[in-house]
Amino acid sequence: MNGVYPELEFPTAPADRPHIFINMVSTIDGKIISGERDEGVGDLGSELDHATMRQIESAADGIMVGAATLRATPRMHYPAHVPRFLVSVSGDFPVFTRFFQDAPDIAYVISTVEGAQSMTDEVQTIGVGNGEIDWRELLRIMRQDMGIEKLLCEGGSKLNASLFELGLIDEIFLTFAAKIKLGAETPTLADGNPLSREAIQNFELLSIKQEANELFLRYRRT
Repeated sequence: MNGVYPELEFPTAPADRPHIFINMVSTIDGKIISGERDEGVGDLGSELDHATMRQIESAADGIMVGAATLRATPRMHYPAHVPRFLVSVSGDFPVFTRFFQDAPDIAYVISTVEGAQSMTDEVQTIGVGNGEIDWRELLRIMRQDMGIEKLLCEGGSKLNASLFELGLIDEIFLTFAAKIKLGAETPTLADGNPLSREAIQNFELLSIKQEANELFLRYRRT
């Protein structure tokens, strides 16, 4: 099955970081999980949503995901040619998964300097920042040292929020599933610290596609 984006084009990346876009699926009420936080969400979107996710992944030069997402979905896998980055400060993630084993030469763990020093030797690490990850330095390394121009972030909500708070998200691909989840503590597309009214980020709607009961939206930061 093909996704809804047969041809994806992106603006030229800045000189100091990749062009960053996220891809998420959510319920009508904005929730990004169908069960508990530590459970997979394969049942949230349709087969078309899954095919669209693969289409977006194939268009990226690198894919980044949080450790909690890998713990919840240990069978997750990516196109063989795309470098993948797992964000973890604690080192709490499964090593013997397809994420690492499918393409060990291009699988990396992103952490702080201290966190990287404590990681198992079975994974490649990139340590940036003391105490917390230095996102701008990390992205500079990706862009200038690794040649990554298009970086896809697949969540979860805490990782997304970290990038939004720094104004680093350029585009959003969002699938709305025709479902309601509810829950005051249920994660949304991005949690984290609220932005002030003056700092609210504006996006323009580039495209909207309807397939059956799902909506596929693409936004770009203005």
